[in-house]
Amino acid sequence: MNLPYYISWSKQKNAPVFEIESVDGIKVKTSNGHELIDMSSISYQAHFGHNHPIIIKHIKEQLDTIPMSSPKGIYPHKNQATLDLLAYMKKEDGKIFYTTSGAESVENALKIARDITKKKIVLARKNSYHGATLGALSATGDWRNPAHMTPEGWVVRIPEPRELDSLKKTRDVILKNNPDNIAAIIIETITGGNGVYSATNEWWLGIRSLCDEFNILLIMDEVVCGFERTGAAFGYMHYPQAVNPDLICLAKGISGGMVPFGAVWTSLKIAQYYEENLLCCGLTNYAHPLGLAAMRGVLEIVQNAEFQKNLKLVEKIFKSELEKLKNSILVKEIRVKGMLCAIDLTKTIDNKKFIENGLYLVSQTNRLILAPPLIITKSELEVGIQKIFEVLKGEE
Repeated sequence: MNLPYYISWSKQKNAPVFEIESVDGIKVKTSNGHELIDMSSISYQAHFGHNHPIIIKHIKEQLDTIPMSSPKGIYPHKNQATLDLLAYMKKEDGKIFYTTSGAESVENALKIARDITKKKIVLARKNSYHGATLGALSATGDWRNPAHMTPEGWVVRIPEPRELDSLKKTRDVILKNNPDNIAAIIIETITGGNGVYSATNEWWLGIRSLCDEFNILLIMDEVVCGFERTGAAFGYMHYPQAVNPDLICLAKGISGGMVPFGAVWTSLKIAQYYEENLLCCGLTNYAHPLGLAAMRGVLEIVQNAEFQKNLKLVEKIFKSELEKLKNSILVKEIRVKGMLCAIDLTKTIDNKKFIENGLYLVSQTNRLILAPPLIITKSELEVGIQKIFEVLKGEE
């Protein structure tokens, strides 16, 4: 198929694609009448399905009033929506900088950290993905980094939390690179597409202690695991309050994927700095009204009692159903946190196999990543996991 546009993250010859005719809840209907259960929320952003009526309602209402705005414009809902977000995050003492994607959230968090500290170096894990812009890719450690010849000398890798003496080795990295040159450490609170790894409370407290000791800012990347994905409203809520990040990057679930949108939360200390210092960050579509409208819909959904009741139920079902996959000889290990899961396999399974069996999910080299929409029902989830099991058994 010769397309007049690029397919992302792919060789263009025979790139993996499928045609979409319509969507309904967690399901996608293809042009040949095939129905797919979405088990990865597209790219982890369709937290509330593909066409949630509450989000659509807020967007439509916004289209009829103020569909676009100057970045400096103040209009109905902008203040209240931001206050509601801060309250939901339990971070009322901070301030929000809006973006239009996760990569832009990371990009601006890095810029703010380097600006406020007047330091250059950022520490990051190798097993990480932080976005596709040049700065975010520089912080990224996975396979997407090398092709872009990202700027050298300002991102330094720290050990993985599960490595022996990880905190001691991280201290050694800091000392080797001179703490006076290090602006921030950026870490996914729970690793998303690179394996769903959670660090221990002790590791996080140790990282916070190192940041305090050496005057380094802590940036938490919540792009994948924010907005109820991991069994809490945000990933950082799984860890002790004392971990206390300085910046938090948000996107994906913030709008349910219906509008490109993102945000960066900054601490009170950072907000106070910019009272008298120039904030040299901005976007044409900063705080876009349609993004804020979608976010208002999301905040309405996540605080709905029926949504929360179903979510708690399917989290338990998800965990129990995943246990059945261990009966396949292809499954090496399963890591699950809320509605986010990595399944390590002994072989790579072509994504086409899952699509043929009525599933849309993320299939990587020797690994599957699952992140079903949070509105999925018990029966839909059971069918989805059974279909995965059928594909695995067929590949044994």
